[in-house]
Amino acid sequence: MDMFFLENTDIKLAFDIRKQVFINEQNVPEEIEIDGSDKYAKNMILKVDNKPIGTGRLIVIDNKMYIGRVAILKEYRKKGYATHLVKFLLAEAKNMGYNEVFIHSQSYVKDFYEKIGFVAFGKEFIEANIPHINMKITF
Repeated sequence: MDMFFLENTDIKLAFDIRKQVFINEQNVPEEIEIDGSDKYAKNMILKVDNKPIGTGRLIVIDNKMYIGRVAILKEYRKKGYATHLVKFLLAEAKNMGYNEVFIHSQSYVKDFYEKIGFVAFGKEFIEANIPHINMKITF
């Protein structure tokens, strides 16, 4: 099985994955999910055996680098792909000169991000009707 990443190739691929995961599965309203920020973001597509199975983006907000919109199609979860995707995004952020990266993590996947090295801070908050926690990693 080969795995590779595509950068900003076809935003439609990212939107298709995000619609399946966030809009269809998690009931996030489309106007929140497709927020218009993608034109400022670096979107990545994870392909396995030439099939797009995951996506995530890097975006600078207030001079801070954020990872966002991390999504893996349901049938590919719990197989390590999300870890590869997040580590790839972190390497990209580092290559861009950032030594700290933030994420608004859905609370139920906080442990996943902690295993990668993220640390939670602040209080839980609601975003798109889903509990979230701020997290950051420094390298």
